[in-house]
Amino acid sequence: MHQLIHNGILVPKYEPKGFKIKFKGKEIKLTPEQEEMALAWVKKLGTPYVEDPVFVKNFFDDFCKALGVQGNKEDFDFSEIIKYVNEEKMAKEKMSKEEKKALAEQRKKIREQNKEKYGYAIVDGIKVELGNYIAEPSSIFMGRGNHPLRGKWKQGPKQEDIILNLSPDAPRPEGNWKEIVWMPECMWIAKWDDKLTGKEKYVWLADTSFVKQNREKEKFDKAIELGKKYDLLMKHIKDNLTAEDMKTRKIATVCYLIDAVKMRVGDEKDKDEADTVGATTLTTKNVKIKDNNIVVFDFLGKDSVHWHKEVELPNEVINNLKEFMANPGKKGTIFAGVRSENVNEFLSSIVPGVTAKVFRTYHATRTIDDYLSKAKAKEEDSDEYKKYIATLANLQAAIVCNHKRTLPKTWEKSLNKKIESLDKLKKQKEETKKKMEEKIKQKMESYQKRIKDVEEKLVKAKEAGKEKNIKSLEERLKKLNKQMKENKEKMEKSLKEKMEKIQEKIEVMKLKIDVTKQTRDYNLNTSLKSYIDPRVFYRWFKKVDFDWKKYYSKTLQRKFSWIEEEKE
Repeated sequence: MHQLIHNGILVPKYEPKGFKIKFKGKEIKLTPEQEEMALAWVKKLGTPYVEDPVFVKNFFDDFCKALGVQGNKEDFDFSEIIKYVNEEKMAKEKMSKEEKKALAEQRKKIREQNKEKYGYAIVDGIKVELGNYIAEPSSIFMGRGNHPLRGKWKQGPKQEDIILNLSPDAPRPEGNWKEIVWMPECMWIAKWDDKLTGKEKYVWLADTSFVKQNREKEKFDKAIELGKKYDLLMKHIKDNLTAEDMKTRKIATVCYLIDAVKMRVGDEKDKDEADTVGATTLTTKNVKIKDNNIVVFDFLGKDSVHWHKEVELPNEVINNLKEFMANPGKKGTIFAGVRSENVNEFLSSIVPGVTAKVFRTYHATRTIDDYLSKAKAKEEDSDEYKKYIATLANLQAAIVCNHKRTLPKTWEKSLNKKIESLDKLKKQKEETKKKMEEKIKQKMESYQKRIKDVEEKLVKAKEAGKEKNIKSLEERLKKLNKQMKENKEKMEKSLKEKMEKIQEKIEVMKLKIDVTKQTRDYNLNTSLKSYIDPRVFYRWFKKVDFDWKKYYSKTLQRKFSWIEEEKE
């Protein structure tokens, strides 16, 4: 970038209410910070979080520290705040539709004003949107999985904690900012240190900005480049598994695991994830070597998600693991002395610019490409079936990347609802068929009765030699038979169409149930958003005549809008 101009970011401020609580029977008037913590806790009451011992302990350790007291959950009485929260909830429930609408419009107006002021930046003379323009407010840290810090108080930044990235020609935004810097190679607008974890947090340009999209394309192009030189890179890794230098052997072994077992590099994890592990940070506790070159890896990965795999590895890797495990580093680390920068330097010596992270993009995309190339979807198949195939392909990538998730509380209910819908459709099909067949039967019996009457009259007319009546009755009989045949065909066609429509719904519901079951333990959004080259899906969707926008969310459509401009 040559130019970056913006108005800083919006920093939320808590508006104190003047609450009091009781601690061991003694009333305490809260400071704004203490009050914000107490209100956040009360709003969690009635949720599963307050039943989690780790969550509860972490919160009350921080709350007691903020109050300067020693105690636990049972020592506190939040009655005044609970009353306030309940009254506020009831007041919202009692609001009329007009009042709710007016309130929503007022909030929308404020959001639009804030976005207009803070939600855009000028990059090289072009106005672009920001991904987010609001600093994180103070809150109880929720974490993902069994995060060790869940429940702790996460203090949001103030203006004096925030560094802004601005070009020299940009006016200085109002406020007491920590620092104004100019880093033209970076796409962040503002950054600060998280007071709970020490991790740097950022406000970025939006995924739709041309700068971000160019960077996104470069990432996927780098994975394509890796694919073209994959065999050469693997030869480099395998050759160095037996290198004389121990550190080189360690680096090569880490690279082999990153490729073969699809591990993260390890030491690029978040600072708040002290117990999480990747390839460079494996310890002797995380690895078990069994017979027949089978190795068991067991540890907590990113976001404290359990990572367990049993794989067969070549002799060179097994020998190295045994050697390194016999002489571990501090805390039992197997690859002591190896860091991500060593790994990336080793890989870049063959494919410039390739890092350990590119392997996950490469493998996720290749997995998708392989799956779709074998899929038997055709242009004439339903959109639901095409979407089903795409989702199963996406699932394979999520499995490769080990994007496990905590099962949503509503999963079982959602599955049962789909199963109930399927049962209803099957019953509807059966009842519709029975009802329609009975209707056809009654209609045909009515025709047959009328035909029989005409036939009897015709016999009598012939016996009486009444030529005029005979001709009239024969024409009438012919007309009735024709009507009966046409009506039967029409009703049977109607029945068939209704059966086909219901069957289509049944097939769609079966696909939804199957997808729900198969994707039970995996988060598909992460791989779709960050690891799968969207051009692979886009090309396949065009091949089977399916609109890619029916699969990608609106947010991802904006993020990957560039794929429609790509040349075949």
